Amino acid sequence: MLLLRRQHLIFAAIALPAAQAFAPPLVQLQRAPHTVLSESSTDVDKEVVTIESYLKTNYPLFESTLISNIPNIYSILRESDSSNGFTIFCAPDSVMSNIDPKRKLQISDPRNAEITEKLASYHIISNGKVTQERLKREDWTVPRSADGVAALSIGGVLTIGGELRVGRSKSGGFMGFGAKEDGGVVIGNNDAKVTKSVTVGKKGVIHEVDALVAPELIWRYFDQLRIPGF
Repeated sequence: MLLLRRQHLIFAAIALPAAQAFAPPLVQLQRAPHTVLSESSTDVDKEVVTIESYLKTNYPLFESTLISNIPNIYSILRESDSSNGFTIFCAPDSVMSNIDPKRKLQISDPRNAEITEKLASYHIISNGKVTQERLKREDWTVPRSADGVAALSIGGVLTIGGELRVGRSKSGGFMGFGAKEDGGVVIGNNDAKVTKSVTVGKKGVIHEVDALVAPELIWRYFDQLRIPGF
């Protein structure tokens, strides 16, 4: 998988071609403190459980609200599972239930179907299995930063929807100041933290996250499509 040099990621306005699963490393940004959640990496019975049944059983709100809105998504994932594998960033029911009611209405509005599909597609890498270990791997080929921290070997991933940054999570501190890295990984500019990782199927990986990973900018498109009075 080709890894490029450091550069800032720019979110695509349209779906980008799935040419690679990894994007170039980014400069570390300041993040607000997170509640530290334990991480684990486990395997699901590869012969019995399909990705569709796994999502519907373990992430029913996420599956019905977002994933099911992507046309032919399970056919795409089955093909990926037999070739390069796939990666999905899944929000549990506790996260989906706490989405702002206004945003829930926007997602479910048929007039917003195209934007809902775009929102969902930011949660899927259809051409590569990106493990938890891969997300956390450090690049020892470049000098450490001034505070002695090594750069991550990848600074972002390329999803169906576009590029998302990858960084280290932080916790503690006060109002975003003085927070320290806690060994976790965050995805996207809204710093959705990976709380656990599971292998499903032959080459599929599910990363549970504590927030949606799509860029906040996408919600502006929902607002633009709303028609007052209807």
